[in-house]
Amino acid sequence: MELSTNRVFNSRLIYDEALPEKFRVANSFWDWLKRIISWIWSPSSYSAENRLTLHCFKKYLLDTLGEERLQRICTRYSLDLEAMEKKGSPLLSRHVAKIVIGARNVSVEDINDFLQKSPSDSCFSGKNSFLDLDSATLAGVIERLSDPFEGRWKVADIAKRISGRPTEWIASWIYDPFSADRERLEVSRENPTDSFEVFMHNMVARVIKREMDVGTLVPAPNHPSGRPQFYYVSGKLISGEGMISYIFHPATADTNLEPMRLFRGTAARNSEIDGVSTVITDLEPDLGRTAYESGLVYEPFIREKLGQPRIEGGHSLGATLVQYRLASELDHMNHIEKAYLFCGPGVPRKEAEKFNRKNPKVHLFIRRSTKDPSVKAGEVHLGHQAPSNVQVDYWKYHAPRKKMDQAAHVAVWGREKKVHVGIEGGMPTEKRNREFYHKDNWIERLRSTFGPPIARRLRSLRNRCRSHFSSRAELEQGLKIGSMQKGRWHVDHFKPTPYTSLA
Repeated sequence: MELSTNRVFNSRLIYDEALPEKFRVANSFWDWLKRIISWIWSPSSYSAENRLTLHCFKKYLLDTLGEERLQRICTRYSLDLEAMEKKGSPLLSRHVAKIVIGARNVSVEDINDFLQKSPSDSCFSGKNSFLDLDSATLAGVIERLSDPFEGRWKVADIAKRISGRPTEWIASWIYDPFSADRERLEVSRENPTDSFEVFMHNMVARVIKREMDVGTLVPAPNHPSGRPQFYYVSGKLISGEGMISYIFHPATADTNLEPMRLFRGTAARNSEIDGVSTVITDLEPDLGRTAYESGLVYEPFIREKLGQPRIEGGHSLGATLVQYRLASELDHMNHIEKAYLFCGPGVPRKEAEKFNRKNPKVHLFIRRSTKDPSVKAGEVHLGHQAPSNVQVDYWKYHAPRKKMDQAAHVAVWGREKKVHVGIEGGMPTEKRNREFYHKDNWIERLRSTFGPPIARRLRSLRNRCRSHFSSRAELEQGLKIGSMQKGRWHVDHFKPTPYTSLA
């Protein structure tokens, strides 16, 4: 489907760009036939029609969104309206959908631009950034900015169940930020009414698998008083060796939210950034160690610029990385007070023993599914023979047999109760210790026997590909931190160097 101009001329036969009735949906048989013909040979009249449509559409977007915001949307989705107009390309419904989704994907830059352009006599006078707003005002601004077209265009909800994998087949092979943003906006829609635990599960299992830029705003569970709350992405880490991590801070001061750091799990699809590295680190002798150690070099920058969140969480491999961090004997790794570990494999037994010797005062929220074989990888899961200061909150979900293992692995309890038909918690310590000990399990034996040689070959292949071809992981590798500087939102990108210390 494409859009075309409903051409309106005044008495002097000059095209009137001021009339809003200039757009129509061009999906008739004749429009379809002209589009087919244009693929082979483009009639000049049809190309002129396309140019008129794009010219009017672009002017309307500039008037509605502003130049800077429109540029941010077009850059993210690789949408070049200028080139399309010069070429005479048709304006398709997918192009319009990208603009609509891009507008709904409100960032802190959008909020700041809105405040700076507000009249001096408005209620926003003296508000220089999003950090100056209270939660109710911020929610109002977000609502206003997310629908600048006042409901004229709507993108239909995705009909498929949204899980960890992309809903579009091609998006599993080629990264599509439009598809990722569309899915993330849908799975985040219920965040305000979720409990914090369900919110964390949804964030680590689904939301952060759809890549976000630093500065992206995410709805959080409502305040106990009922007012809306939001997080924003303050930091993003891509180590290049399997660690993908996001740091979130509350977007307003009147909140009960705390900063948190989340870790992405294994990404087996080509479209997911640095996905092959997560598979490699899953198969190495010490599951996840390379990914964990690759992030240590960035810790000094995170501590200096963003502080150390007391709440950390992860899903799958991400949960394993949090376990390594909990067990670390480094002095600056004793900040975690709450750890949310969803469907995660274990760590080497020596790491669990280090954790138990530390006896940290920490609350472990551990969630697993009976139909998920991946949780039996790794030797030991933290919580095994836990010392006195460690509070273990363990629940096991019982998935129906007809459900596939993948569905059980990525399902979010509280969102999809049909996937899990029962829960089990409060089990005796002896039973819990048996479930957290995997070293003798056949899955861990297979992984530790056949995984390392496969990992070595995959690593060699990955390194050869990176030496000959540029990859998104290499371009994005490093730590991005967003902050307000001189009244403007600024993102610093810290790249690794051979001389960077692991302090």
